Amino acid sequence: MAATRGETGPPGLDTIPRRAGPDDVPTLIELRVAAAEWLRSIGSDQWHDTARAIADIEAGVASGTTWVVDRGGRIDATLTLGGPDLDFWNEEDDLADALYLYKFMVRAAERGGGLGDAFLEWACARTAAQGRHRLRLDCWRTNHALHRYYRERGFRHLRTVRCPWRGSGALFQRPVLSKGEADVRSARTFEGEA
Repeated sequence: MAATRGETGPPGLDTIPRRAGPDDVPTLIELRVAAAEWLRSIGSDQWHDTARAIADIEAGVASGTTWVVDRGGRIDATLTLGGPDLDFWNEEDDLADALYLYKFMVRAAERGGGLGDAFLEWACARTAAQGRHRLRLDCWRTNHALHRYYRERGFRHLRTVRCPWRGSGALFQRPVLSKGEADVRSARTFEGEA
């Protein structure tokens, strides 16, 4: 069941994010393919492995860690909050003190309107609601515009890890309550949760 416009959502969001379900997988794949095509159009090699992307999307939905902003039956944004990718993060990083952001995508028609910023704030509030203090991510090593995007939203670059089999590896983190005073109560407001 989709949250609808006008329901009380977290600050900056006009709907309550909900967990993605199996019926959402085709739309999430469509968003991912569109994002990869856009990246290729600007000369990036990011997100070129579609088979891996589909498997990751399916796994995130199956595990209940993928969330969507569903506006009246149209998914406009998605992200996954999960555990660390051990290709990049290690025990010295205090792994349990963070949630890790993956597959953050906003529908092209919705970019630039604040939806992505609001959804990131929601992810920070969700992280805080789980008693964790940091939201972390790894992003494509050579996508400097994406690095700038995250820095402008309060993330700090920690280091870059080079795995020969991965293009990602620029590691960022952000304290969850330092920017925008995330509303922890709103992160607990989901369909089926009080």
